[in-house]
Amino acid sequence: MDVLDAGRPDVDTALAPTPVGAPAGAPTGPARRPRRRAGGLLPYWLLLPSLVVLVGLLAYPLFSLVTTSFRQLDLRQLIRRQTVWVGTANYRTILRDHEFWVITFRTIAFALVCVAATLLAGTLVALLMRRLERGMRLLVSIGMLLAWATPTVSAATVFKWLFDEQYGVVNWLVTKLTPVDWSAHSWFDSKWPAFFVLGLCVVWQAIPFVALTLYAGLTSIPDDIYEAATIDGAGAWRQFWTVTRPLLKPIFLILISLSLIWDLKVFSQLYVITRGGPSRSTLLLNLYTYNLGFGVSRFGVAAAAGVIMVVITFLATAFYVRTMLRVQEEAL
Repeated sequence: MDVLDAGRPDVDTALAPTPVGAPAGAPTGPARRPRRRAGGLLPYWLLLPSLVVLVGLLAYPLFSLVTTSFRQLDLRQLIRRQTVWVGTANYRTILRDHEFWVITFRTIAFALVCVAATLLAGTLVALLMRRLERGMRLLVSIGMLLAWATPTVSAATVFKWLFDEQYGVVNWLVTKLTPVDWSAHSWFDSKWPAFFVLGLCVVWQAIPFVALTLYAGLTSIPDDIYEAATIDGAGAWRQFWTVTRPLLKPIFLILISLSLIWDLKVFSQLYVITRGGPSRSTLLLNLYTYNLGFGVSRFGVAAAAGVIMVVITFLATAFYVRTMLRVQEEAL
């Protein structure tokens, strides 16, 4: 029998054993393996504890936020435990507020700038780690992990002290290294210097995750590709643009999505460093919502602003999920 004929139906049928009691020459098929029995409800029971935790931590607070956004809930209603439904009045109030739109666009712009700075710095650190010796690379990795593990409030407090007007190390260094006397310079009396310090703190804590993730991706690229590019006369920038960037494109997309989600929700650094000052010029959407609820006790309006922020974050999350699905499709 020819080997190429082994997969033909007639050959398979001829070689298959005839069932007991079947007439001679009756068509027979290849023997089928018994199917495994499904696990039944066991997988769902195993997932039930996680589902209960997710419902308790996410679903119920989100439901409470949405229902509160349709109520008039000020300090009076809260003390008297009154439920006054006002429909979409809170949404109309918040959407007609000019300051809300200014703060929303400011929040998005701040997040985009922080994401760009984080990706740029993280990429440079990852490329540097690829060229370092093993011992120095280990020290850099440990330093970044310590920065990443630092609590957000502690890191924000340290940055506020570094840029302090009287006792800050930054003013002391600038005074020592330049002829300008910055010993009494205040970084928090104007908008852009305050945003610079805030953004620097956010980016500083976000760099380790981006750098280590990109470095892990760089280790998966064979050195032969870079050697071939070097032989062809490609410099460092050309190698990055034609080799590194296309191969790490899925990782870049995922990092951009995650960084955007995180930077849209900046609160702790903002509350510790500037608290929205000076003159509310650094106020972002998270702190704006917090001030509406716990500052002036307009909990219904604050809940409406919170729902809008959830929608904005959901759009960023949808982009992240879409990116993940695209990466999985390309991998398959």
